[in-house]
Amino acid sequence: MFQEILTAIFYFLLISISCFGYGIAFNKIFLNKDNLIESEELGIIGIYGFLFLSFISIFFHFFINLGQFFNSIIVTLGLIISVYRISLLSNFFKKDIILILIFILPTLVFFEYHADYFWYHLPYINLVNEFKIIFGLANINDNLGYGHIWYDLVALFNLPYFGTRYLSIISIIFFTYFIIFLKNKFSFTKNKLIKFFTFFSFCFVCLAYSNSKDFGSEIQGNLIYIIISLLILENYIFKDLKIQKKIILHIIILYFFAVIIRTNSIIFIPLIIIFLISNYRAFIYTLVKNYSLYIFLLIFSSLFLLKNFIITGCLSYPIYFTCFDTIEWGLGIDQAKLRFYHLSAQSKGYLLFLINESYISNIFDYYNFRKSEEYISPEIYLNDYNWLNYWWKYEYDINRFLNIFYFFIFSFLIIFLFNLKYNFIINLINNIKVNYFIIFMFSSSLLSWLILLPQTRYGGYAIFFVIICYCTLLIFYNLKNINLIPFLIILIISISYFETKNLQRILNNYYSLNQAEEINFYSYPDIKDYQFEVVNKFDLKIIKRVINEKELLGKPLYCFNIKGLCGSSFRLDCLEKLYIKNNYIYILPDKNKCALIIDKYLWY
Repeated sequence: MFQEILTAIFYFLLISISCFGYGIAFNKIFLNKDNLIESEELGIIGIYGFLFLSFISIFFHFFINLGQFFNSIIVTLGLIISVYRISLLSNFFKKDIILILIFILPTLVFFEYHADYFWYHLPYINLVNEFKIIFGLANINDNLGYGHIWYDLVALFNLPYFGTRYLSIISIIFFTYFIIFLKNKFSFTKNKLIKFFTFFSFCFVCLAYSNSKDFGSEIQGNLIYIIISLLILENYIFKDLKIQKKIILHIIILYFFAVIIRTNSIIFIPLIIIFLISNYRAFIYTLVKNYSLYIFLLIFSSLFLLKNFIITGCLSYPIYFTCFDTIEWGLGIDQAKLRFYHLSAQSKGYLLFLINESYISNIFDYYNFRKSEEYISPEIYLNDYNWLNYWWKYEYDINRFLNIFYFFIFSFLIIFLFNLKYNFIINLINNIKVNYFIIFMFSSSLLSWLILLPQTRYGGYAIFFVIICYCTLLIFYNLKNINLIPFLIILIISISYFETKNLQRILNNYYSLNQAEEINFYSYPDIKDYQFEVVNKFDLKIIKRVINEKELLGKPLYCFNIKGLCGSSFRLDCLEKLYIKNNYIYILPDKNKCALIIDKYLWY
């Protein structure tokens, strides 16, 4: 038990230091002219390390599989760079950073895997480790075609001895670098607004992200948006051209990274556009002076789109108007359209609408409902029904939004009780008059979020938090000699909640695992109850998950940690041809048959 815990901690430190090395390299290559590395930017450097490694991953995957030997070389190079810049690395041994690592430590103990990890996260990672990029890969499971760069990145950390068991730690490392960014921003800035915004950002993530199981590739976009919002505040507070140029570069890089991690981060684009327009002179200056960075981002974008195109026949699956029917290995427009409407409708309350309006009692009834005359398809729901009304009425996310309100109402009431001498209303009115443009900017992404993807985990959390946080700060931030006791209370509650939730998870997992005959922490599920068989499909061997129709309905088709090409018997039946050409695997579908599978078995 303790050996595995120590292994997880060692893996965490190993990858953290390696990523930091690549962040140093990225800064040296693309930003060094205008941005000297400062100790206050340690968190950003770590995040840039992830960005640079993402580029390395997809670039090399066009030519080779990312096996453990290659991965070991990449990780070792990052360690060497970090050690070479030992003066920077030494910052991680300071008291405040050590306290952050202690704060994070419980998330590493008996961590749980994301709900989708064995469905398509891990299978995708295994395929990246075993094969060069596969033409038409998404034809064996269209979830593999969503194009998230995060799992290309994570595939680099499948290392000897560690294997894939600890890959969920990578999201925790990203979270850690975010916390380090907040800590350094709080420590180095003298501006009260930035300090308060940073303080509440930390408290918020403690309350919203206490379970690392939910990190996956969902948390990064929200965290990056909070960083961008902090940088924008700095830009308008200091109004220094040199600082503005630096901030613009950070914002462009971070937003680019957010989009390639999850394409739905496009919902943040109104804020980015308004900010760049309002700072167009500094933006144009960066285009001229930092052209190498923009060339890098352009090349990275092209490789990212090419990767998506090779895997799916689309530039961004399942956005159907980016797909091409003429690509022989492509999924096709019809299948993409079915999946697009499904995901869009699901994010706008489709399933909850069906259940609460008594069309079905649960997800398993959906397939009988589909055969009935009163069937309402996802497309019909979006086009012919007032989905906004049903979304507001039934969506669970509404309670999550309300929790943000409750957090700030509670925070303000405590601050008010300890500072009764101040007239908060007058202070708020005066600050709104001065800061209306920033309020408008932060609110600009609300509409795009609501229209495109109204879910908290894909950006909604951050958008609502930033708006409410900033408006709350306008009530009191510039008051002199404000009592800080309520802030200490809020901080203690937030940290206690985060640590308590993790402690409960650790104890629950320990006792449940301790009841087993053999204790095997960080283990993968037992797949003995599922039938897999190796079959020859045209020119290739493929692992078939043998299923029947009843088993398929409403359930994910897990391939778990199966090595090799793995797909369900339903999916394999719709494939037209598999072959190897020039050492690349091609998977060709019968587009109509595969689209029918999505249509018939909508959820999974």
